[in-house]
Amino acid sequence: MDGSERRTAMIRRISIFYWIFGAAFLFLVVALGYRQLYLFDFYAKRGNRQAMRRVIEPGTRGDIYDRNGKLIVTSSAHFSAVVYFNEVRREFRAEERRLRRESIAAQKKAGIQNPKVDWGEISLSARKKILDGYVDEVNRILGTKYVLTSRDFNRHFSQRALLPYPIIKNLTAREHAILAEKVPVDSPMQIYTDTSRYYPYGESAAHALGYIGSSFDDDSASEMPGDNLLTYSFVGKRGVTGLEKAFDDILSGRIGAQIWVIDKDGFKYEKIEDVPPRKGKDLVCSLDMDLQQAIEDAMPPRKGAVVALDVDTGEVLAMVSKPSYDPNLFSPYMTNKVSAEITERGAWLNRATQGLYPPGSTYKILTAIAAFNRGVLDPDKTEIKCEGGIKVGSRIISCHKKSGHGVQNLRQAIANSCNVFFIKMGLEAGNESLASEAEKYGFDSPSGMEISEDYWRRTIIPTSKVKRDRGYGAWTGGDTANVSIGQGFVLQTPVNMARFAASLAARRTRTKLSMKHDPRRIGGLEYHGAGKMDLSDSQYEALVAGMEMAVESGTCKTAKISGVRVAAKSGTAEVIVGGKHLALAWMIAFAPVEKPKIAICAMVEGEEPGDSSGGRTAGPIVRAALKEYFSEKNKK
Repeated sequence: MDGSERRTAMIRRISIFYWIFGAAFLFLVVALGYRQLYLFDFYAKRGNRQAMRRVIEPGTRGDIYDRNGKLIVTSSAHFSAVVYFNEVRREFRAEERRLRRESIAAQKKAGIQNPKVDWGEISLSARKKILDGYVDEVNRILGTKYVLTSRDFNRHFSQRALLPYPIIKNLTAREHAILAEKVPVDSPMQIYTDTSRYYPYGESAAHALGYIGSSFDDDSASEMPGDNLLTYSFVGKRGVTGLEKAFDDILSGRIGAQIWVIDKDGFKYEKIEDVPPRKGKDLVCSLDMDLQQAIEDAMPPRKGAVVALDVDTGEVLAMVSKPSYDPNLFSPYMTNKVSAEITERGAWLNRATQGLYPPGSTYKILTAIAAFNRGVLDPDKTEIKCEGGIKVGSRIISCHKKSGHGVQNLRQAIANSCNVFFIKMGLEAGNESLASEAEKYGFDSPSGMEISEDYWRRTIIPTSKVKRDRGYGAWTGGDTANVSIGQGFVLQTPVNMARFAASLAARRTRTKLSMKHDPRRIGGLEYHGAGKMDLSDSQYEALVAGMEMAVESGTCKTAKISGVRVAAKSGTAEVIVGGKHLALAWMIAFAPVEKPKIAICAMVEGEEPGDSSGGRTAGPIVRAALKEYFSEKNKK
C-alpha cells in the first residue's frame, strides 16, 4: 500500500471519529435543550422548593354571644417572650466555635493526641447558653427569676427555624407592658402576641359552650399559595366539645400564609408573598346567661342537670351540668394537673345531654297519654282507690304515701303523684303502648341539637326485646309496673325530658332543639318534624289541670311563683350506687299554662338515702328559673 492509499484509509478512520463526536455533540445539545427548555418548569419548581418556605398562621376565632347580645366567649391576647433564630444564628455559631476551641484545648491539656468534638452536644450547649442569656436579660428588666425549662429548642432549630421560639410563656399584662417598652425594636428577642380563648363567665355554661384544643392540621392550607413548598405552621385551634365544636367551621378564622426566600442555612431572607389571616365569624347562641346563672345559683352543691327550652322554637335557653369546670384553665393549654382534677370530680360529663337516668314519676305523664290512647282512661270518670300499694304478680309495689291517697281521679293522681293509679293505668294500657308512645314523642330519636354530646342513642325505651337482649329473661307485669312510674329499665337524659315537657306544652309529638339563636325562627309542626298530639281537648286539659294542681297544692308546690300559672310534675327515682339506695330528684314544668313559653327539666342526684326528692330538691330550682324568666326586666 503506497502513501496515498494510507492517507485515504487514515482519513476514513478519522471521519468515523468525526461522526461519533458529532453525534455525541448533537446528543448533548438536544439533552441540554430538553433540560433547559422542556424541563424548565420542573427544575424551577424544584429550585423554588429548595429556596422558599411557606409559613401558615391561623386566624383568630370568632366570638360567641348569648341571645341578648352578651359576650360569653371571646379571644384575648396572650403574650410570650420569643427569640427569632435567624436573628441569633451568628451568636449560635460564635458560641459553637468558642465551645469547640475550649473542648479541644481541654482534651489536649489532658494528653489526648487526637481530640474529638461531639458537634451535637456542642450545638445544644451553645444554643442553650445564648437563649439563657436572653432569659437573663428578661429577668434583669423585670426583676424576675424565670428559667429556660424546655429543651426542645434544638428540635425547633432544625424543624421550625422560621417560627419564633418562646423562651418565656404566659407573660402577665404588667410584664408585657414593661418588656414592650424596654426591649429594643432591633433585638432578636421580641414580644409575640397570640390569642387564647377567654370565657368571661367562668364555669357558667361551660358544658354547653365547650372548649378548644390545639390543631396541627388545617385542610384549608391547600387553598393558600405555595402549596408545593415546605410549610411551617403555627399551632391552630379547634373546638373539642360543646358549641366550640358544633360551630367550629363558623368560628374558625381563615388561615393566612407567608412565603419567604431563605438562604442556604434555612433562615429567612426575603418575604415575597403575604396573605393575612382573617378572624372567624361570630355566633349568637340560644342561651340566656341571666337565666343560666339564676339556675346555677339555685343548684345545690351536688351533681345534677337543668335544661330550659323555648317552647315555640325549641331553642335551648339554659343548659346546666354540675359539677362544672372553668374552661379558662385550658387557655392557652390544658395541664395534666387540671385535667386530673376535673376527672376526679366527675366534671367532664355533661349530665344534661350525657347523663342517663330513670326519670321517675315525671314519666307518669307519658303513661297517662298511653292509657288515653288505649281507651282505658277517661279524664272525668276513671277513679282508682289507693290504699298505699298495689299487688303485681306476687309482689306489692308501695305508693310513696304509705297510708294511701284514697280514691283518685287523673287530676288528683298527677297532683299527688300516686303510684297505684299510674301502675294500674300502665298495666291496662300494656307495655307495648307505653313503648309506642315513648317512640312517638322522640325518646329514642335525635333532638336536633347541634352539639355532638347528645346521648339519645343510649337512652332506653323498655321492651321485652330490650330485657331479653340484656339477659334478664322474659317480660313480666312487674316490669310494666316499673316502667309506668319511670323506673326499671327506662333510661332518659334531662334533655329528652325537657323536650317532652316542651312538646307537652305545645301539644305536639316532639320538639326539635337548637343552640343557635334565630329571631326569625318559626316553630311550627313542620319545622319540628312533629305531629299534633293525638289527645282530645278534654284529655289534654285534664293532664295540664293535674300538673297545675300539683303546683298549687300537690307535690310541686316549691315551683310556684306569683302571678304565673305553672304546670309541673315531680319525680323521685331510686337508684343503687355503691350499695346505697339513693334518690334522683326530678321535675318537669312549663309556663304560663294559658300560653306556654318556657319548658324546664331539673334533675339532682342524691348523695345519701332520703336526702332528696323531686318537690323538695328540684322544685326550688324550677322556681328560680321561672322567677328569672318572668321577672320585670324580661317583660320590657
